[in-house]
This record gives sequence, C-alpha cells and structure tokens, in this order.
Amino acid sequence: MRQLSILAIALLCTFSVSAQHLRRVLVEEFTNASCGPCAAANPGFNATIDANLQYITPIKWQTNWPGVDPMNAQTQTDVAPRVSYYGVTGVPNGRQGGSVEVFPLSNLTSASIAAEYNNLTPVTITAAHHFNATFDSVFINVAVTSDVALTGTLRLRTVVVEDNIFFNAPPGSNGETGFFQIMRKTLPNTDGTNTGNFTAGETKSYSFKWKLANFYDLNQLSVAAFLQNDATKEVFQSVRSEPLTPGIPGLGATVPNENIFACASGFSPSFTINNNGNGTLTNALLRYRKLPATTWTDLNWTGSLAAGASEDVQLTDIVITAAGTVSIEVAVISSNLGIQTNLVGGTSTIKVLAAIDPASALPFANTFQSAAFPPTGWSSINAGANGWKLATNAGSGSSRSARCNMYDIPKGSDTYLHTPKLDLTAATGTSTLTFDHAYAPYSTVDYDGLRVEVSTDCGQTWSQVFYLENLDLATAPAITTAFVPVAGQWAPNEVDITPFNGHEILIRFTGVSGYGNNLFVDNVNVTSTVGTKELTLSVFNLVPNPTRDFAEVRFGLETAQNIELRVYSAEGALVQSQLLGELPSGENRVVMNATKLATGSYRVVLQSKEGVAQTQWIVVK
Repeated sequence: MRQLSILAIALLCTFSVSAQHLRRVLVEEFTNASCGPCAAANPGFNATIDANLQYITPIKWQTNWPGVDPMNAQTQTDVAPRVSYYGVTGVPNGRQGGSVEVFPLSNLTSASIAAEYNNLTPVTITAAHHFNATFDSVFINVAVTSDVALTGTLRLRTVVVEDNIFFNAPPGSNGETGFFQIMRKTLPNTDGTNTGNFTAGETKSYSFKWKLANFYDLNQLSVAAFLQNDATKEVFQSVRSEPLTPGIPGLGATVPNENIFACASGFSPSFTINNNGNGTLTNALLRYRKLPATTWTDLNWTGSLAAGASEDVQLTDIVITAAGTVSIEVAVISSNLGIQTNLVGGTSTIKVLAAIDPASALPFANTFQSAAFPPTGWSSINAGANGWKLATNAGSGSSRSARCNMYDIPKGSDTYLHTPKLDLTAATGTSTLTFDHAYAPYSTVDYDGLRVEVSTDCGQTWSQVFYLENLDLATAPAITTAFVPVAGQWAPNEVDITPFNGHEILIRFTGVSGYGNNLFVDNVNVTSTVGTKELTLSVFNLVPNPTRDFAEVRFGLETAQNIELRVYSAEGALVQSQLLGELPSGENRVVMNATKLATGSYRVVLQSKEGVAQTQWIVVK
C-alpha cells in the first residue's frame, strides 16, 4: 500500500514472472425445480455459498430432469453440453474447481473452499459488463493473463448469470420458489473460447455480446468467466462481474447501510421503498427475510408514491429481543410500474447492533485480554477488512490491546469501536473515562486522529469528549512501516464524563484515518468518585466461594424492592444476568450457575432503584 523503495521495485520486477495468485473457486451445481432431494440439499448448500461469496464464483445449471423446470426450458441447449462434459447422471450434483465432484452437496464446506482458494495459480482474469442504451443487449469484456508459460487444452468460458429469481408459486414440483446464481447463457457457447497456449506474462482479451432473452430481472445480471483445462477439467482461475449499480430505473427497496443500535427489546428494523420510475407507484410485491433463513416472506405494498418519492416500511414481525447482529434482506419482485426487467432488483442488507443487554454497572473495565474481538457486549464498524481488531503483539502492561490499522484505511474513512451500554443512571459524583493509547504518524502529511464520543440516546446522536490528531496524538516518532508500540510508547488519558450522569450511555472510539499508521487503545475504564448509590443490605455473601459449579447468593433487604442480579468478568463483560423481580424484605437466596464459566475472578452485582451492591466471586475448575 506504501511507496516502494528502489530495491523493493527491483525485487518485484525480478520475481514477477513467477508470481502466484489466490484462486477464486468455481462452484457449479446441477439441479432442477422438480427435484425433491435438491430442495432438501439446497438450503445448506446455498448458505455455504452465501458465506463464501468473496472467495467463489457460483453457477447453477438447471437440468431437464427429473421434472418440469421453466429455467431449463429456456437454457437446455447450454445446459446439456455441460452435463455431458462432467458426465452428470443425477441431481443434485456439484463441482468445485472443475476437477472435484461435490456429492453430496454437504461436501462443499468453507474449509474445502479455503483450501482451493489458497491453491495458488499463475492466472488472473478480469471481467466487466454493461448494457446498451435500450437495455436489450449486454456487452462483456474479459482479459486473461498467465504469469508463466501455460499449455494445455485451454478454454475460456464466459457465462451470463441471474443472481436471484423468485416465483410467486413453485415453478416445479419440489416447492422451491427462490433460485440463485442461475446460468442464463454461455458465450459464445458451452464449449467456450479456445485460448491456445500462453507465454509468460501474456494477456489475451476477449469481447462478447448477447441480445438478452428469458431474463426475469436485468438488475440481477452478473457475469462469470473462468479458464479451464479440458484435459483435466482443472479451473485455473475464475472471476465474477457483479450486477451493475445503480441498476435500471424503476422501483427500488433500500436498507440503511449504517449500523443501527437497538437499545431496548422489541426493536423492529425497517427499509425504504423508492419510486425511481416516471409514474406513480401504487402497488408492489416485495420479499424479505431475516438471515440466515432461506424462507422469504411476501409483502404486498399498496399506496401512492409519486416519481422520486419514498416511504419507510417497518418489518413488525421481525423483533429483536437479544443482543447481536441481525441482517435483513429485501428483494423487489414486481410493481404496477412494469415487469421485473424495469425494476431495481437485487437485495440489501441491514446490520443492527443490538445493545439490549442490561447496562454494565460502574466501575467498568476492559483490558482486551479475551481472544474474542470485539469483546462481549462491544461492537465495531470497520472499513471493509480494516479497522478495529485485536492486537496480540502490543499492550499497555500486557501483550493485547485494540488496534485500528489506519495504515491500510483510505484517507477520510472513520471506523468505530463501541463499548457496551454503561449505567450512569445512579452516578452522583465525578464520572471519569480513562484509557491508554499508542500512535506513531506515517508522515507529516499522512496522519490520523482519535475521537471519543458519548451517546445518551442509543447511538442516534453523539457528543465529542476527546480528540487528538497528528503530533498531538503521537506517542512515538513517525515511521513508514506499520507501527507496533513498545514499552514507554503508551500515553494515559483521562476524560471527565460527569455531564452524562443520570443516563445509560454508549462510548465509541473513532479512528479518523488520514491513511497514516496504526493506533492502539488499551485499559478502558469508566468510574465515578462517589460511584452509584450503595444498596444497603443486612447480609450479602456467596456460598460456597470459591465455587466449582453452583453458588448461592444470600442477601438481606431492608424493604421490598425489584432486584436485578448481574455477573461481570474481570474484563468488565456481562456474563450472566437475572431479573429477580420484586423481592420481600428480609433474607433472600438466589442460585448462580458457574458450570459454563472459566476459572477466574468475577463481580456479582445486585442493583435496584435504591442503589447497587457488589462483591467478588471466585470460580475454580
């Protein structure tokens, strides 16, 4: 990503002829809309494909047996030669990388895909497609390069694919209504293009044109291209040209791209219907599902949306009741504006960060010593694969911390690391956030910032409480390699957050990238000098303590109160909670289960409107 020295350039030039590349895996399935075993196997098979789309090029071939399949009726002349090519005699059946049969379909796994993806190849392929002005033809350009001399019975195969096809009723007899990555045309035909041999470093370019036919939704059109050795069936490399964005104007359904917090149980996500066409939208058939479910729910929308107008729709039957990330997918099927080829088809995804767990009581602490990241209750919003990650090679007083690798993030990108919800509702004194950070700039031009913000309204608005950048943020001299701090290169920070007393809050650490260098954060603590009001108890002990499996909490209340019991790890993560309801005055007893807890020290907290009481619990296995 950085400027290369003359030596580095020389080394790159010296070894370019033997460069090797990750192999995007071609995954093919032979299936049929009237095949019962296909309907049984496809949900798991499709889930594996969805989970690995960044590594694979999927193509489904709809065969002409065992029964009716309208997609095959449209494409049998292209399907039949491919069936013969592999000698397929039954469905469902699959191929991975051309040379490996996938049967049963459950044999396709993330592990098998990863192994093939890391089987390096000297071949790279690029592909792109576009429509003509009237949207009746697609034009495709493919370029194939081999870093080494490559010989064999080599053929480039170029396939037009429809990513999602939905029917109102099953088109065959197996009950399936949704079909994915369906082959619509092979170019110039199933035999492909004879490329001949490659000399080292040679690039061969090809162009194709197809007058569109039998498409359900042009906005689902993608292109797959792959170089295959017909003698061995090995696929050297594949590529996928994604559906075009934006699509053909018409009706659209969009879901917010930003992560949305749900701080209370019962939150329901929403999406937006957009009328991108010229007429008034009065009705539309939409489908949605909560991933990873494969079953879609129909939504028949009616109303009146003028051209360019939009309307929010809340999915009240999807209710978030537990912390986690929820993905909602929405597809446009049809509307009064025209047939599917006039719609902005496709799907969208919303990720909801749910902060529904009870707020963590003060004092709160996390030192990022757990292998899980983000830690329990925390969440992150990154820039693709880059942003906040667990660092296992640096820490303030340890070897672990949170690292924001802005060394790899383009300038202008912000990434976020959120704490769990913190309880300052009963805080009466000075509340303080402390943390350590380490940072070295890349240069006086490429430098970064750290912003810390607090929200009292579940992430809708944020108040900045800390910001440093460039040399003010630096704890070490500028360095043009990826920065890793050593002892003595950490700085402590203390931030007064007393103005937020009386609220449940979220805190986020924002990495403000200037395409500079790595930033590290560690030892996050939130405390109050007076703290929360103390809950007065006549008795408060744990029996037995230390505990191997079960312990009894014994506590005496002066008055009847609603009590919640929470257990926190040494890192400040909430690991257990019980809503005990209203308990009578006098001694009460509650059993805690330690069978799933690791050996260590835990904090047991009893909380009511009157205050908080806490004690230490030792678990020994």
